[in-house]
Amino acid sequence: MTPRALRTRWAMARLPRIARRIDDGSGEFADRKASVFTMGLSFPSPIGLAAGFDRRGRLLDCAHRLGLGAVEIGTLAVADGLPFLSRPIAGGVRCGVSIGKPRHVAWDAAEEAYLRALRALHAAADYLTLNPGRDCPSPARFAEVATAAAQLRDRLARHRLRPLPLVAKLPAHWLGGDAAHIVDVADAFVAAGVDGLLVSAEGLDARRNACAILHMVSEAVGPGVCVISVGGIDSVAEVQARLAAGATLVQVHRALLARDSSLLRALRRPIPTL
Repeated sequence: MTPRALRTRWAMARLPRIARRIDDGSGEFADRKASVFTMGLSFPSPIGLAAGFDRRGRLLDCAHRLGLGAVEIGTLAVADGLPFLSRPIAGGVRCGVSIGKPRHVAWDAAEEAYLRALRALHAAADYLTLNPGRDCPSPARFAEVATAAAQLRDRLARHRLRPLPLVAKLPAHWLGGDAAHIVDVADAFVAAGVDGLLVSAEGLDARRNACAILHMVSEAVGPGVCVISVGGIDSVAEVQARLAAGATLVQVHRALLARDSSLLRALRRPIPTL
């Protein structure tokens, strides 16, 4: 196991204990005004847990005590259903599922891999994130996958109270061009039929670049599309900055690997606006 994987495993064992210690007995969030309505869903907090941390949803039952409004599990590369998603999750926390293709599947056959996972999970997950992984050849190719997924989602909508929200992850290196390029990438996925864009800042040189890109994306897609920011968020101040730059929701990951639980305590408190 890599050092990061080991730290994640240790954190997964530690976080439920932290949740029990900071629980105030009510099981409620400190600030109900922090709830966000987007993609047809109500999130009790704008702060969620990014995919890759809790791959199997083990923190879902205590996420509300940690100040999290959503947990994104996975990334799953196989269409294995998750039966535990059929039960209510404490505190109204939303469960997203990140899906990708198996490594052995070539990109010219990628659609069917994503569609198999979508069929298996559409009835249980609150939303699905389409993750291109590290080897997707281009945003245009992934937009084709997103189009196929959105079309299947629409056909499956009769099995749900509302259509399943779809989010497309946009790696940072796809958003490294000029403003026109960034707008074109964002518009391509909105045209494909997704409800949200997960804008990654992993690999960006400076946090201000993350906020500048968020602003351009959010301005391009408008308020009807959920913009989620992930990468480099390690403080309440950074949460504020990403939300002020146009993010609808934010996700944390590496910040929870630290042994210090100060960020978790801060997440339980109301988030002051800039």
